[in-house]
Amino acid sequence: MNYRTYLVAGCFLCIGIAKNLNGIATAGSSFRKSRQLACVFETSKIIPLTKELEIIRLNVRLLLSGTESEEARRSHSENHPQDNIPSFFVKESSLDILQHANEDINTLDCRISAYFTANTQIIWPGREIRASSLDSWFICTIKHTAEKYMTTAFLVQTHKENENHSQGQLSPGIAEQSHVSAVFLVHTRPSVVRSALSKDVLFDCAFSIDHQADVTIQWVLHRKGGHKKLMFTYNGSSKQVEHMADRAEMFLEEIPKGNASLLLRNVEMRDEGTYSCSVSVSSLTGEQAIQLQIEEKPTVIVNVNSLSLVEGEQYKLICDIRNYYPLDAQAQWLRELKGSRKVPDVVKNVLSSNHRQSSNGTYSFSRYFLLTASLEDNEHTYTCRVDHQSLQAPIRRSVIVQVRGTPLT
Repeated sequence: MNYRTYLVAGCFLCIGIAKNLNGIATAGSSFRKSRQLACVFETSKIIPLTKELEIIRLNVRLLLSGTESEEARRSHSENHPQDNIPSFFVKESSLDILQHANEDINTLDCRISAYFTANTQIIWPGREIRASSLDSWFICTIKHTAEKYMTTAFLVQTHKENENHSQGQLSPGIAEQSHVSAVFLVHTRPSVVRSALSKDVLFDCAFSIDHQADVTIQWVLHRKGGHKKLMFTYNGSSKQVEHMADRAEMFLEEIPKGNASLLLRNVEMRDEGTYSCSVSVSSLTGEQAIQLQIEEKPTVIVNVNSLSLVEGEQYKLICDIRNYYPLDAQAQWLRELKGSRKVPDVVKNVLSSNHRQSSNGTYSFSRYFLLTASLEDNEHTYTCRVDHQSLQAPIRRSVIVQVRGTPLT
């Protein structure tokens, strides 16, 4: 099945990240009005006496420009008075790092940190190479608080000759404006993918660069316990696939359009874990993580649908909960009175079997109790109710009980 077939089948996939026609990023009505996003700048320093690492967090702004005139820019500055909050002003020629942030800004978490280059000059097309001054690089990560998507962008600030600056540092309490360009970004959605067994899963990963470039893409599965498995490697320089795990595919014809997504067919239990999408260009690597959670719905069966007993007769009612994953499942037997709107009574003295694990990794267990027939139970219903995280609503399986009196002798 090719990429376009998956689109028709209803799987949404982001193909590249393009700039809006007016050059202004959109992130819901709140952002369209202010064109700014509250962020946290994270840096660190070593405490001299203790040699401990101290994390420093500063409130900053992320300001995105559009194709506005200088007069409009001056008006914008007047509407945002100096309040000692440092600002990152993204130039209008940059990539649109908020194109996919179509939610209100209150649902977005923005973090900016310095990207340390070890005092080496990053060679980037369109940027001047100067021996006397290094560019300052930053990483900006914007994620939806409900894990709908996440974007990581590389920002670069070019310093002029003889300009007094401290690379990658912001001073607390001092207002300053850093004019930066967004040159490379990686985007994934959603951050958590849930799938049943034997299904095909699409891990959505896209990238955008401010120039045509060959990229290297690598997908790695991180399992619990620190175990890693290389899933796919594509070398942009040779245009060759260097590694491909069983059942893993990429849409090679879509890579030049910014599509780095991975398709995993016929999902198995061993595929559960965190998948990292790494896109490398020049000496920059953008990496995003998508978590795969296996969820298998339980099958619920009771050992009888209706029951006719004589008063005093005993019968073992069994509720089998089969082939579910993950392990945590809850099951209750309820006694529902005929014609009553009251909350059903929870049956007491119910026992549980041990959990059984099948060859495909799913679990099963039983809940059962011994019913002693009473005339009060006549035409009442006993219901097994099962809750599990894979279910939108509990599963209910019921037994209608009829009880007749003991024959006279």
